[in-house]
Amino acid sequence: MAEVICLGIAVLDHVFQMQELPQSPVKHFANDYRAVGGGNAATAAVAVARAGGNATFIGRLGNDPNARILLDELTGYGVDVSHTRLIDGANSGVSAVLIDENGERMIVNHADPKLDFNPSWLQEELSMLDGRSKVAALADLRWQAGAEALLARAKMAGLPAVLDIDLNPEGFTDSVLRCATHALFSEPALTQYAGTENHQVALHVARERLECWVGFTAGSEGAFWLDGCQLRHQPGVEIKAVDTLGAGDVFHGTFALGLAEGLEIPHAMRFASVAAALKCSRFGGRDAIPSRSEIEMTL
Repeated sequence: MAEVICLGIAVLDHVFQMQELPQSPVKHFANDYRAVGGGNAATAAVAVARAGGNATFIGRLGNDPNARILLDELTGYGVDVSHTRLIDGANSGVSAVLIDENGERMIVNHADPKLDFNPSWLQEELSMLDGRSKVAALADLRWQAGAEALLARAKMAGLPAVLDIDLNPEGFTDSVLRCATHALFSEPALTQYAGTENHQVALHVARERLECWVGFTAGSEGAFWLDGCQLRHQPGVEIKAVDTLGAGDVFHGTFALGLAEGLEIPHAMRFASVAAALKCSRFGGRDAIPSRSEIEMTL
């Protein structure tokens, strides 16, 4: 069975379902509420497990009640959390998430600066990558020192090293981005990184800087990537969007799993697009992430 090692952020999302997103600074009322696990790498790990892969999550959490909720949920989905570090005196990440009736969302996140950024403790943990096959590494940019350590180790081992490049408070550091074998941007992040809204030009700028495979996700429009000098497109799967929260994370996780399984890029992109679309078609947090059989029925 293929495996994906996911490193980055895990947060507790407080999700409010609303008819429409707020446009003014007054009191607003939600139709529904739930607290669910979130975070790019953590949700990607759940997507890997749901899609039939072995999933490991590596991250940093506060030694607090929210961490217990997050770790118990991940474990319940079959994710290995034994390499996650709990830090005394720090708070685990939290987000307030507002979702409207069309599935669009607004997110306010807080990450405690007391979470230790030093990745030195990872060296022993990352030895799990050595001498392995059918394994991929996936990292987000919310812990860039850790992402650099993971991706560099995976790249050195000849394994796919996928970087989820989204807008983040730390910005973009090329030393991290250059450790990736596969740099998969969100559309806004690609525009900001390359300094142009022309997608094909932006991808060429990114590939020239990073010297690796480059692509980006574009929501309902699907995903795009460079194949030589050609811009390739995986169209989005037509669905009625109910909840887009975590869709990009599901895409990244299943894309990395596809690479670990040896799929060619077009097949891995289709696999990931179907998984992300199915996630958007229903409300329910991580319970809405599709199983392997559901993905294969739609492929």
